[in-house]
Amino acid sequence: MSNIHFHPTNDILACYSTGELDPASSIMLSAHLELCSHCRARVTELENNQAQDLALVSSETPSEAQSKELNELLDNILSHDEIPQDDVVAVTNAHIEINNKQFRLPRALQRHEDHIGPWSRLPGNIKRANVTTGGHSKMNFIYMDCNSSLPQHTHQGQEITLVLAGEFMDEHATYKPGDFIVQTSAHHHAPKTRADQDCLCLTLLDAPLHFTNGLATLLNPFSQLFFR
Repeated sequence: MSNIHFHPTNDILACYSTGELDPASSIMLSAHLELCSHCRARVTELENNQAQDLALVSSETPSEAQSKELNELLDNILSHDEIPQDDVVAVTNAHIEINNKQFRLPRALQRHEDHIGPWSRLPGNIKRANVTTGGHSKMNFIYMDCNSSLPQHTHQGQEITLVLAGEFMDEHATYKPGDFIVQTSAHHHAPKTRADQDCLCLTLLDAPLHFTNGLATLLNPFSQLFFR
């Protein structure tokens, strides 16, 4: 898919290629790779480099501990699901439905529809469906209806957002399908959609939001409601 302007860092891609990411982060990366040929090529390059390094090391005589470590690393590299090699993702029956619309599930979640909770409402004409992944971080599908908005906020930890369909914008940019946006406590923004455009995202939070402007700051004592 073209016109993707926001990508994971090389460090994140390297951790993915060696199997070092936690399950939730790995799902986010896998979903992005379905949409982004640029990052797929980069992961392939990283995995090829790692395979070459392993071949060089294996030409020596490793200790038993080194052999075990190399085998574990190789298993991690080979354990990723196969990613489509073109920008056309096969259509399947696995989907998520909201507002009488159906959206195709990311491939990494297609066999886990039962891990996706019911939709609930958030302020600003926004709906959320939790995805159970285990671990501390919270994964959610976020649906922003047309002309919806979330009050300006920052993050007490890290938030990763992957746009799956439609688009949204904030003070900094407009985000479209495939964009992989990382926000931290250094960022402040107020996401919104246009009057004629909705948006479906997959998000991963490791700490609650912190609202920074207007009446929304009164919600901060209840910020755990946005982190579940």
